[in-house]
Amino acid sequence: MPVTKPTLTSVNPGDPLTAQGWNAVVDGIDGLYDAVIALGGGALDVDVTGPVPGSAVVIAEPLGQGQVSQALPPFGTRTRYLLTGLTDGPWRVHVSSLGYVTQHIDVTMPQLDPLALQLATDGVVVPDLFGVTAQQALTELATANLVADALVDTTGRDVSRTALPPEYVDSPILFQLPMAGTVLPSGSGRVRLVVASALRRDPVVTMPSLVGLTLAEAQQVLDRLGLVLGDANVYS
Repeated sequence: MPVTKPTLTSVNPGDPLTAQGWNAVVDGIDGLYDAVIALGGGALDVDVTGPVPGSAVVIAEPLGQGQVSQALPPFGTRTRYLLTGLTDGPWRVHVSSLGYVTQHIDVTMPQLDPLALQLATDGVVVPDLFGVTAQQALTELATANLVADALVDTTGRDVSRTALPPEYVDSPILFQLPMAGTVLPSGSGRVRLVVASALRRDPVVTMPSLVGLTLAEAQQVLDRLGLVLGDANVYS
């Protein structure tokens, strides 16, 4: 209810107080009371389980007199959402969070007990992929109907998700986005992964002794080992 400022008339000492003046004062005080009452002084704790604390939106809609109120998220040591400014009477509380089914529940104020709500997921929960191999991570995402939107190594190199290179099969996942436990709405299940860079192992050859061999014989030995003969000096 909006507060309407009444006409205020100044008087001098000794002037009589008329009935009209007194009634104006009474009407102003009465309107002020109505406005303050309409603001509401009731509070309601809402205990929301399911999404990450603080990620839900809690709104109270009056079904009678009052104003729409949005809850304060958990803060400090508080673990519940706090609705304030609620007037006595019926209210409808709406609780929503990305990836969860929105709930609506009717309450009648005043209510001393906290309102407890368990939100059900409306999508897919992202698994924890930290430390698992790249091959296992891709398998877990496919099982959960999620898609690896990007797979890069720590050097920024793109790694094929459809045909994972052999050197990356056992490389561990170091980072994922979104984080584990995030609920992705149906139809938008895409995850980005960072995998450890693969180590390249170059083949090694044990160098045989070529002492006492002719240049032609040494050339033959090197050819069999896949080595290339460099500059050769012949001393007579």
